[in-house]
Amino acid sequence: MKRLIGTLLICFVFAGSAFAQSADEKAIASQIETLRKAMIAGDKASLNDVTSDQLSYGHSFDMVQNKAQFIDGLATGKFAFTKIDIKDQKICVDGNTAIVRHKIFADTNDKGKTMTIALGALEVWKKINNKWLLYARQGYKLPNQPK
Repeated sequence: MKRLIGTLLICFVFAGSAFAQSADEKAIASQIETLRKAMIAGDKASLNDVTSDQLSYGHSFDMVQNKAQFIDGLATGKFAFTKIDIKDQKICVDGNTAIVRHKIFADTNDKGKTMTIALGALEVWKKINNKWLLYARQGYKLPNQPK
């Protein structure tokens, strides 16, 4: 019986460590949450703080923005989110670069035009001056979504 309990404890320890996030993964997840909130609020300072100066932000509708265009679009309400939910997030860290994939379910209100969207996103995050910043992002329509 003691042997069984010991074996089970070892299995739980290994299973727990396999699902634990590294410090970098936690930092990136925190930055993604900061970005999510800043996008809803149109918070210029937070958007600036969480994105790289070299940002390339690709939308699912064939538009690519640099950092200034991305921030301006949200801060002026040209692109406005009333809700953003992120699901199925996967973070893969390799040195000072990370690849993040997730699904985005959001409600928008772009100058009075409301919409509900469901997208996939591929993001590249870079650790610059010891801080994780969004470097590149490409959104894409999920299968079976309206065009």
